[in-house]
Amino acid sequence: MSPGEIHQDMVTTLGEDDPLSVTLKRWVAEFKRGRKSVTDEPRSGRSRTSTTDENIDLVLDMVMDDRRISTQVIAARAGISQERAGHILRIKIEMSKVSARWAPRLPMHD
Repeated sequence: MSPGEIHQDMVTTLGEDDPLSVTLKRWVAEFKRGRKSVTDEPRSGRSRTSTTDENIDLVLDMVMDDRRISTQVIAARAGISQERAGHILRIKIEMSKVSARWAPRLPMHD
């Protein structure tokens, strides 16, 4: 089957949960090169996700202990990147820096 035919079959079978046609084209190319499975190969290094419940709790505890703590210090203590520390602070626990202190973000009004 061509990638287009495979995609159409998956749209029929899976509905809105079907993979993008670009993904299917990549899979077809991988299988033509001899790949036997769609599961990812094991990778070395740090896991891709540092935004775990444990890390969120750890970051929250650090901020509650010291409202002036920096994302650099949080990242070093938690063993995550500064980007992930900032993401956890701003997105997951909805805090922002106000006058050098972390504070809960206030909802925006119209």
